[in-house]
Amino acid sequence: MRFEDLINKKASRLSENDTQLLSYLITHRDSVMDMTSREISNAAFTSPATLTRVSQKLGFNGFSELRYFLKHEGDGEAPAETGYMTSLVNDMTDTISLLEQTNLTPLVKAIHNAKRVYLYGTDWGEKRACELLARNFLACRLHMYTVPSITEFKWALNDVGPEDLIIVISFSGENDELIKSLLKLELHKTPFISITPLSKNSLSSRATFNLYYVSTQLRISAVEDTEYNYFSTLEYVSDALFRYFLDIYKM
Repeated sequence: MRFEDLINKKASRLSENDTQLLSYLITHRDSVMDMTSREISNAAFTSPATLTRVSQKLGFNGFSELRYFLKHEGDGEAPAETGYMTSLVNDMTDTISLLEQTNLTPLVKAIHNAKRVYLYGTDWGEKRACELLARNFLACRLHMYTVPSITEFKWALNDVGPEDLIIVISFSGENDELIKSLLKLELHKTPFISITPLSKNSLSSRATFNLYYVSTQLRISAVEDTEYNYFSTLEYVSDALFRYFLDIYKM
């Protein structure tokens, strides 16, 4: 499939800014092959994180795959797998760019001013990030409640109010049972922070505050029938939120 045809196929998902970025890539097709994502984003007046987001809208895992597609368009070759180390570097770079574009002040103020802070992670990696947050903030004498499962999460929601804060970490942001339970937060006017990968999802769209990270799924033959997700960038975001809190409140 030609790159232009792929863009037309996904046109309904693309914004005007997305289209302008893709137009730049087409116009400068030869030169972008030898440029880093940072150099391309600077030249196109955007960010590496935007490059990743637009690439994912077109069905690629990240910008590296999109660029490979452009390079080999029409030669019959399938896109090569991005190296695992390259994926890690790209994901960390894009996550840092996202953090640089995010105003963290309202988030850390919400944490500082909350009467109680509840942490809920939907799976193993997310729960570990919750434990990291709770451990770090304990050093500031700020106690956070880590909620072990959706059952206990529902219990907690029966007792929260506007003075409390919920932090929810989810890889998909599309857990039906979780989304339904969040309706209580709206009724109780309880603010909450969502931490999810960079994508439009039900959790982030309902959250008071959003934090995003970039995570490329790994394709490993031993677990080919299931997802294999890693959480280096999620833990980086968790640590960054704590460090920004320290910067603001001089703990």
